[in-house]
Amino acid sequence: MTKEFYDIAAVMKKEINERFAGAGRKGTELSKAGKLKVIEERMLDPFDGYGFELDKGQVIRYELTHGPQIIDTTYLVRSRPTIEFADIWMTAVFGSMVYDEGATYLSNTPFCRPLLTLIRDTCDVDAMRKKYGELAGHNFFAANGRCTASQYETMYGTPHHNSCDSNLMKGIFEVAGEDVARALQFPPGVFMHFQIIAYDKVPTAMSYFSGQGSFKKGDYVELLAHEDLYAIVSMCPMGDQHDMTLPYNEFANYPIKVAILEGEDGPLETQPDPGLQSQNAVDWIKDGRPGMVTGKTVTEERF
Repeated sequence: MTKEFYDIAAVMKKEINERFAGAGRKGTELSKAGKLKVIEERMLDPFDGYGFELDKGQVIRYELTHGPQIIDTTYLVRSRPTIEFADIWMTAVFGSMVYDEGATYLSNTPFCRPLLTLIRDTCDVDAMRKKYGELAGHNFFAANGRCTASQYETMYGTPHHNSCDSNLMKGIFEVAGEDVARALQFPPGVFMHFQIIAYDKVPTAMSYFSGQGSFKKGDYVELLAHEDLYAIVSMCPMGDQHDMTLPYNEFANYPIKVAILEGEDGPLETQPDPGLQSQNAVDWIKDGRPGMVTGKTVTEERF
């Protein structure tokens, strides 16, 4: 008889996602009702990185205007940009590595605060999954994956290739300053949009699919900020990921539009800070690990 396992991850994810869902749902309703207004708008050029100041309660929209351009993004808390950021591990623990409308980006330990919610995705994700399988999606992250100069040099033998790593660092450098960029050294948590993948292979883990035919002009995603953030965007040099057999310098890349929006009466409602009490690990160790909670020690063999 097969033993039935208790899926603690599924149970905890459902409960915690619901805890963080309220403000995001209201934001989605406002967006679908056309009750968000643009307060800033900018076109982004290929092969570059950009940084924005995104205030609590504002929405950032990434819109396809010329073609299915992949973007990589990272988000830093403005009050402590080298210490707290949108974290792919914490987000994956309580969510999914391929995610859809309604997903919440959580910050790193010891904070685990809701920083953003994906309140709108107008792309036809159902069609992507019908075409490429139920594991496919275009909003995802991959073990802090982002293309890097050393990756391209290893693959093609050409140094200083444009990359999401350097583009994101450029955005951080310009909006948060050199001290923050040097302290971080690399983007701490990277979230992708408009790049169709599926975690469906062993041992390479994932398949990449062309963006052509799956997106349309005007498709966009919107994220509601629950804190004052730096929003950093890279225009990925993989472009539309249409034909990976082409030489890297022939990948098609396109501009996109970024807009910052608010509600008709100003910033939207946001999720409250959960106010966790766990300390930074080093500070806690220095204090002697006060209040440490553990399981029990077992001395007999239980193999």
